[in-house]
Amino acid sequence: MNRGQKLRNLILDSYTSLRQFAIEADIPYSTLMTLLSRDIGGASFDVVIKICRKLEIDPLDFYSENNS
Repeated sequence: MNRGQKLRNLILDSYTSLRQFAIEADIPYSTLMTLLSRDIGGASFDVVIKICRKLEIDPLDFYSENNS
């Protein structure tokens, strides 16, 4: 499972839809979908921070060697 899939699962564990999460995290839905479909490696740092804060997770969890 890649980082994008892990992130999708984390979001859907806490929110009823990806769209709802995007609205509550103040991230454009299209940005979230692009990020999830292309993995989070090329995402804007600001967007990753917003997502991680909203999910209350550490951004470094997605960049460790075990999560690549």
